[in-house]
Amino acid sequence: MAAVFGSLNNDFATANITDVIGYAEIKCTLLPFFVATEPYSSGYTYHDIILIVSSVTTVLCLIFTVSLVSVQLSNWVKPREQKQIVRVILFPTVFAFFNLFSVWFYAKSWILLPFPELYECFALVAMFYLLVLYVSPHDSTRTHHFHNLQRLHQFGRHRGEPKHQKGSVRWFQLLWVGVFQVLPVKLITSLIDWILSASWCPLTYQLSITSLAITVVESVSTSICIASVIMFAKRVAPDLKGTKTRAKLISFKGIVGITLTQTPVFVGIASYGVFKRTKYVAVLDFTVGTPAFMTCCEMFIISVIFLWTFTAEPYLDLRSSMPRCRSTGGALMEVLDIRDILMGCWSMVKIVFCRGDRHLMDHDGNALENEHHDMTSKA
Repeated sequence: MAAVFGSLNNDFATANITDVIGYAEIKCTLLPFFVATEPYSSGYTYHDIILIVSSVTTVLCLIFTVSLVSVQLSNWVKPREQKQIVRVILFPTVFAFFNLFSVWFYAKSWILLPFPELYECFALVAMFYLLVLYVSPHDSTRTHHFHNLQRLHQFGRHRGEPKHQKGSVRWFQLLWVGVFQVLPVKLITSLIDWILSASWCPLTYQLSITSLAITVVESVSTSICIASVIMFAKRVAPDLKGTKTRAKLISFKGIVGITLTQTPVFVGIASYGVFKRTKYVAVLDFTVGTPAFMTCCEMFIISVIFLWTFTAEPYLDLRSSMPRCRSTGGALMEVLDIRDILMGCWSMVKIVFCRGDRHLMDHDGNALENEHHDMTSKA
């Protein structure tokens, strides 16, 4: 126990990390070993520096996001598309703010970080909705559109040739499920995270096999969602010309991929002993503070890129021919109305449990019947 008492007295040179973690688990106490550091010659600690830089980049991210969102809201001519665009544009600021507070309050990061991750899933679904609206903007013809969209071989000597004459309704439904499953999965795993972290010592839970299993489930679910969106965009690429879809996907999916792997990498480096705490950089500085600080900086960069990839210019050009649908406040309320997301989740349930053919829902919650079935019945 000498190593433990050495850490309690800030004598980190004699501290054994295994003993310290074991003692911290028993006492459920955040020992100085995890957070205590000495300042640099400037008088600032490592934590002070990353907190200041994170604050600056987060404020700049907010400025760019608000400016872009305000232009979209004040030129509300295609509300169904712009509603999803604004939701995606808000992603960097939401992520930056929660990560800023994680830098600020290490001990509460386990409570804060699931919130931006949940919004990340929400934004992924919004991105999928946007692509669907680009391809088939009218609810009444959407099932007809996918019924007539040929399934093509993607690989082998028959690549590019039709697979069958049944259309792509079933394919679209499978991708719909692949995208929407991320929301209930993330919500459930986040609730389990919060409950177990509150019931157990947070450190004990974070080091448990249960926490690792939940992380794996979340990673697999998010990967399926991203893969489904990419598959959809690739298949309907000819219909997406002129929408900057590739740039949108690269800028958005790229940062989602980084955030998905960034924190586990830092935690893994610390867990396997590659990182050694110093008198200037503590354990939580490295495992919590550094990835959260990097995320704040990355979100600032993404908010700048979004000025181009999610520009409001196409809607500004339409103002002369299309009337503005709502006031700025009304447009904002429309963005905050998530009934379309909830109905999309309900549609996913129907597809999974009711064989889907007649239960695919559009993004406003109106049933899209199987077009082929209807045409046959009417005939």
